[in-house]
Amino acid sequence: MMKAAERDLVELSDLSAESIREILERAIFMSQQPGPISGERVRHVGLLFSEPSTRTVLSFKAASDRLGVHVLELHAEASSLIKGETIIDTARTLEAMGAGAIVVRDSGEETARQLSQQCRAGIINAGGGIKAHPSQGLLDAYTLVDEFGQLEGKRIGIVGDILHSRVARSDLIAFRALGAEVVLVAPPSLQDKTLEQEGVVLESDLDTVLPHLDAIQMLRIQHERMEDGRFGNLEDYIESYQLDLARMERARESLVVMHPGPMNRGVEISSEVADGERSRIYAQVAAGVSVRMALLERALGGLSG
Repeated sequence: MMKAAERDLVELSDLSAESIREILERAIFMSQQPGPISGERVRHVGLLFSEPSTRTVLSFKAASDRLGVHVLELHAEASSLIKGETIIDTARTLEAMGAGAIVVRDSGEETARQLSQQCRAGIINAGGGIKAHPSQGLLDAYTLVDEFGQLEGKRIGIVGDILHSRVARSDLIAFRALGAEVVLVAPPSLQDKTLEQEGVVLESDLDTVLPHLDAIQMLRIQHERMEDGRFGNLEDYIESYQLDLARMERARESLVVMHPGPMNRGVEISSEVADGERSRIYAQVAAGVSVRMALLERALGGLSG
């Protein structure tokens, strides 16, 4: 019997607003459990990461531990992928070893979609190219819902390298589904005009936008995804887009500061702001465990049985 399609998480645009709310509600439940949550039989989760990761891979490991699920972790640089094996065959190998869910990060934007069509295991996209990072979008929404209670009527800024950011793309879907307005702020060379839609505004002047935001998500510059010459001058970027204490004085006192990591301190954000009282950066990291517990449970088709 083939799996139910709703076990996969490839892109947040595949989910209804109701489904997003249900996942977040389940994540809240997970965060309130005092100890490990164990199923009735042994479960395995395969971690298939061909791109570097710190927060995402570690939080999926922590989530697996708390669910009582065993991890089959594959390091791409030490696997048969470097011998020419396809990622689909690698995923099927993990599946054959008992992985009921596979978490995949790959530079290919359609890799997770292809795996969802080829594998019976539930597939979770942990970052695909610049297109999607759905679990990050959900944990960022979780963090803001925990802060504000709801996102209806809130205005959330996402600032930095929008063009190359899978986080920005997933965030705007999650935030919009929960009723927030999203403002994408970037220099013209790092903006993506295709993202403009109802409830999503594109801007280039951070200082104009900042006083009207309830929350702000700062993004790093993804030099590894850029063509030479696209970025321009680093000093000019810092002057126009770094979130520092001087800029924070122009913001609302209630502004919440976020960053998906990794941070480049002194570039898009100063250490004083990253470590300040309005920062929720490590709350995001903590939320990642609960959200990914909910996603793993969903991908496995439940923990019992």
